[in-house]
Amino acid sequence: MLEQESQSVEDVKVAGSNAAAVICRGVVKDFGTGAAQARVLHGIDLEIQCGQRTFLVGPSGCGKTTLVSLIAGLLTPTSGQVCVLGEDLQGLSPRALVEFRSRYVGFVFQQFNLIPALTVVENAAVPLIVQGVPFSVALKTAGEILIRLGMGRYLSHSPQQLSGGQQQRVAIARSLVHDPRILICDEPTASLDAQSGLAVMDLLTEIATSPERAVIIVTHDNRIFSYADRTVSLLDGRIESIRLPGEQMHS
Repeated sequence: MLEQESQSVEDVKVAGSNAAAVICRGVVKDFGTGAAQARVLHGIDLEIQCGQRTFLVGPSGCGKTTLVSLIAGLLTPTSGQVCVLGEDLQGLSPRALVEFRSRYVGFVFQQFNLIPALTVVENAAVPLIVQGVPFSVALKTAGEILIRLGMGRYLSHSPQQLSGGQQQRVAIARSLVHDPRILICDEPTASLDAQSGLAVMDLLTEIATSPERAVIIVTHDNRIFSYADRTVSLLDGRIESIRLPGEQMHS
């Protein structure tokens, strides 16, 4: 037990790009206890590959957010196994799990979650600062990514001075600044107009997808379904179907 508790992310053997980025086997998730217990996921079996954009779709309450929370290590399955980059997340100590997530997982949220008191470049640099990267180095790295995202003019602005689409670009920069292997996007276009939403998806396609990275997008937005390499449809906590390009749903 002491050995497990002392485990750090340095001990984790992360799989290369030739392996599945995420493997879920028989994943069950319950919330509550006793008579109030509710089963949200019913034995999910799923593999997600690097170099692909995998969309998770389905009605509200079908288990999409729960599933990505398990993949990110924010929740623990009631039963079953979640392996990410070759690592069984349940085998990690709490400390190693936090370090694993901070190093290998990036998040893009529907609500941008930018910090009002920080500038644009400081917001984008937060993941590196949390990792202990020197402040000046973190700002330089964040600035370079923001410039690639067309935000170079706004580095010293506050989030309140930006449009919704611009704030989402800052959120994307923040999610990419530590070069994560797993990028999870929760409704990244839901609060954007059509033009801004498609621009965000173009950016994710150009910057976030690589043979070394898996992109997982939770969405209800049928405007962006054509960007998916695979679409996994959930219903009542079960996988209803998996669609490839050309088989995309239309509503």
